[in-house]
Amino acid sequence: MDKLRFKFEVLGSSDGKTNIICISSIETPHGCVYNLPDELKPASKHTAIIATDVYTKIKNSLKRRHQSRSVWIPLDATLKIVYLDENENVEEKLKIVNMINLEDIIIDQRKNEYIQQIKTKLINKNNIYYKKVNKYEKIILSEEFSKKIIKDVHNNMCHIGTKQMQNKINPLYTANNLSKNIKNHCTSCEICIKNKSRGQNKYGLMSHLGPATEPFEIVSIDTIGGFGGSRSTKKYLHLLVDHFTRYAFIVTSKTQSANDFIKLVKKVTDSHSIGMLLTDQYPGINSKDFKDFLNQKSVTLIFTAVNTPFSNGLNERLNQTLVNKIRCKTNEISNKLAWTTIAHNWLDKYNDTVHTVTGFALRYLLYGTDVSILPTELKKDKSQLEWLEDRKLALKNSMKSHNYNKQIFDKNRTEMNFNVGDMVYVENGNKLNRNKLDELRVGPFEIIERKSNSIYKINTGYKKTESNLFHVTKLIPYIQTNI
Repeated sequence: MDKLRFKFEVLGSSDGKTNIICISSIETPHGCVYNLPDELKPASKHTAIIATDVYTKIKNSLKRRHQSRSVWIPLDATLKIVYLDENENVEEKLKIVNMINLEDIIIDQRKNEYIQQIKTKLINKNNIYYKKVNKYEKIILSEEFSKKIIKDVHNNMCHIGTKQMQNKINPLYTANNLSKNIKNHCTSCEICIKNKSRGQNKYGLMSHLGPATEPFEIVSIDTIGGFGGSRSTKKYLHLLVDHFTRYAFIVTSKTQSANDFIKLVKKVTDSHSIGMLLTDQYPGINSKDFKDFLNQKSVTLIFTAVNTPFSNGLNERLNQTLVNKIRCKTNEISNKLAWTTIAHNWLDKYNDTVHTVTGFALRYLLYGTDVSILPTELKKDKSQLEWLEDRKLALKNSMKSHNYNKQIFDKNRTEMNFNVGDMVYVENGNKLNRNKLDELRVGPFEIIERKSNSIYKINTGYKKTESNLFHVTKLIPYIQTNI
């Protein structure tokens, strides 16, 4: 595109007392007309046009308010940079026309000692120095001024990403560390970090609690709700799973009180000892009564971090299986049963199935009971030694599965070790509790303690200690930038 048609018009200023010359629209040779917004209409905003001889003649011919003239102006290299993007698109370029001022470029080049030293090797067009880079002529800038342009373009273009920023700036300008500074600005922009759902680095690798090497060394608890009305007044199903054998216990109830969870744990502690209990931060579990009960039984209580159900993945996966089975059975039989009855019947069958990870039935691993579907006469008794060997094999299979899943999960993630005193952004609660346009992350906040390789205590201001525990995957480091 070699020319554009500018419509010059005399309009009243904001105070209504004086006249100013404005550019109200720009037309292409193809007939496309772009009306300029009010903030871009004053000719003073268009320094590249003001510098032309054509404008001098137009200025002298427009004296009265509402007078107008439409003039085709040939586009030299400077005007093309200002009014056309790399695809000769006028509309996109108009969005940033007031970000980069021609006079600012000239002043920057005059003040830059390096540019002044090598100006004999540069190309001078209309008092603007260009540097030839891979057969392309680009305006040369100081690194400091290029940072200002990066910031202005990024903010005014609605926080576009690194690639789009490079496509917008790199074809036209050159400066020291230009691409590096674009990337640094985009990755450290606080607005982008807090509000973008994509494009952020993923931190934290898959870790493993344990592994449990014997029954009830580690167990976990979770609650499933939403069962109310299915031929029962009870709404909740509380689930306890042994991490070694995958054997499950359940309690159904109307509430999520401490007594419900105590009743569930007693199903195990009446005959076995529990080493460690992993759970989400339910009020009933976080209550004094439940904690006192666990202390009496010498059970170590570990809470998962805020909004990290995957930390209790064993239960979460079993939750899905359990609900699917109850739903299937509920809709299969003509004589409807209470969901609580179906749940207990299903649990017995689940504990008799062969687990796809361990390779053994859950009841067999825990009690040594043969639950195969062979007739009793054909079943062979296994010695205790064989049973213990099968337990070892089950542990080996579990570790093999974990290592495989870890390899897949860690593939596109970055290992990150934060230190006490580091500033981080944290996830702004569960997405189900946020409004559509709420910030996705808040902060930055200070790390005040490292609990484990994956869990950090953050000074977010919450009163409850457990509410200040965050998983590493929910953290994004605060990066201070000089741009």
